[in-house]
Amino acid sequence: MSRDLTAEEKQKFIALYGSGTACEKCGNSDVTVKIWEKYGSNAHEVGGDISAEGIIGAVVACDACGHGQTVTRARILETAG
Repeated sequence: MSRDLTAEEKQKFIALYGSGTACEKCGNSDVTVKIWEKYGSNAHEVGGDISAEGIIGAVVACDACGHGQTVTRARILETAG
């Protein structure tokens, strides 16, 4: 199941993964971050765990041009610890 992060969660996501501040194509800062939860985690809930233990993938989508940037599972796992 997927969901869009809230503004507060988006800031935590940026700190964790270094993605989500702006579109890598046009530079627009109005982006949506959509996450996919790991089975059995609470990431589907607002305020849930969006760390490597809680999600399996994410996409940063530009609200202006529609460009999508994948945050891969490998990138997410780099932050596990």
